[in-house]
Amino acid sequence: MTDDGAWADSTAEDVLAVGPWRVTLRGAELADVSHDGVPVLRGIRFVTRDQDWRTADDTVTRRTTDAAAEAEAEAEADATDEHGHARARARARIEVTSAFDGAEVLRTTLDLTIDGDTLHVDATATTTAPFRRNRIGLVVLHPPTLAGTPFTVRHPAVPATAHTFPLWIAPHQPATDVAGYAWTTGGTDCTLDLTGDVFEMEDQRNWTDASFKTYSTPLAEPFPVALDAGAVVHQALTLRAVRRPGGAPSPAPDLAALDGPAPTSVVTPPPTLQLLAASAPAAARPDDAALPGGVPILVEPVLGDPDVAAVLASARRDARAVLASARRDARGAPLDVRFVTDDPALLRAAVDEVLASGPVVRIGAFDPSSHVTTTALQRALREAAAAHEGLDVVAGTRAHFTELNRTIDLFGDWDGPLTFSVTPQMHDRSRAQVTESIRMQRWVAMSASRLAAGRPLHVGPVTLRPRFNAVATSPRRAVTDASVEAGYGPQSVPDATDPQQHSAAAAAWFAAAVQALTVPGVASITLAEVWGPRGTPRRKGVGGAFRSRVSISA
Repeated sequence: MTDDGAWADSTAEDVLAVGPWRVTLRGAELADVSHDGVPVLRGIRFVTRDQDWRTADDTVTRRTTDAAAEAEAEAEADATDEHGHARARARARIEVTSAFDGAEVLRTTLDLTIDGDTLHVDATATTTAPFRRNRIGLVVLHPPTLAGTPFTVRHPAVPATAHTFPLWIAPHQPATDVAGYAWTTGGTDCTLDLTGDVFEMEDQRNWTDASFKTYSTPLAEPFPVALDAGAVVHQALTLRAVRRPGGAPSPAPDLAALDGPAPTSVVTPPPTLQLLAASAPAAARPDDAALPGGVPILVEPVLGDPDVAAVLASARRDARAVLASARRDARGAPLDVRFVTDDPALLRAAVDEVLASGPVVRIGAFDPSSHVTTTALQRALREAAAAHEGLDVVAGTRAHFTELNRTIDLFGDWDGPLTFSVTPQMHDRSRAQVTESIRMQRWVAMSASRLAAGRPLHVGPVTLRPRFNAVATSPRRAVTDASVEAGYGPQSVPDATDPQQHSAAAAAWFAAAVQALTVPGVASITLAEVWGPRGTPRRKGVGGAFRSRVSISA
């Protein structure tokens, strides 16, 4: 991100244009693959995920293209195929090192070969240090505009099956046991062959990624898997694309139902905007006058941890400060309390205690392992609502929309509001990922509204980076400090803080997120923390709904 609002991306790019093919070499990725001007794939990558599903940091050590092959292709321009293309050939190689926490674990070579209407990628990776992996191998990203498009799946040992890229966001894998695909887009027939492992597809719009993702090692296989130094992984893919005779494009799927109302449409009443309680060390706290004002504060105490009282007290102070900043009465802004617990009895006692301590706008609860509101917790929330007249209770997930999408049947008897959170950087931290997540947020909000079937939605927290690891297999860090002097929660989560959190680009991103998530049925949207390194961006001149409804001026 840059100070003028542009989301900077220092990754070097080269464009390889050979015959009908155009491929952007962006860092370690083969991006924006098109054939005869028709987008075919969003990207091809080699991805390493550790035992906690963290994605390795890739560094390109060398990238070369075969200029001689390109020159030869130009020289043979008179030799054309049946589609009028030169029989073009080219090669490129990308050499990459991958690391976790600065320690190298893998070296990979990607070899790209283009020959006429065929694009081939060969990947060989060798571990340089022992580590535990959940996934390692080639990843293919298909564009979200394929939603509603039929495709055929070829399997390793059984006949091919017919499928459709899902229109509404699919909770589970649209395709499994994959050896290859065939589909048509923009009047171009495409086939993709995959070797080296068994593959499957997931709908990455669940995490606001703009793609359907094909990856290796099915989730049904055990993980994590220990790899010793010197282990070799070899995978390959072959993509073929042929323009149909006449070049007539295939009909585009109707995505209007997914897009819903345009971002500038007025949703009445508009969602209430909230902020997340600050989790930074107490010494970093700014003067109360510098804080944005007039909004409820969402706080996530973990019952059983020794710092519960301190976390709630800190959130109460945030609430009082934002209300004083807004020059309203001094009783304190309300808290939106989302307890993390698997104990219904402990939850009931905590509800009674927090309601006695000050204003509360709503209460929710989530299991610390599944991150969803179990049936036992739903029952406890109903009992609390019955015991405290007017208490609003919320259920769902404190994690991604994915978890709500996959567990919606758990809420068949729940008639209250539902919730989920949003973060764009679960899989990728690139400029394209962050900016394109905005449109995907609109798709997520509309899909969630469809699942809610008339029940209100409370969306958030909406954060640039994940505030906790919802899919970690490692044990959660034990909390031993009863104070919050050193911070709590996201403060101790690796990579939870985006270095450019307070840039103008981040402020504009949050403003766009509010617009994207403002759809019928959304009752509230919780944004970044009220202060600190993960705090609300305070920049002038951003404009839009975010600035007018949450103070972000310096």
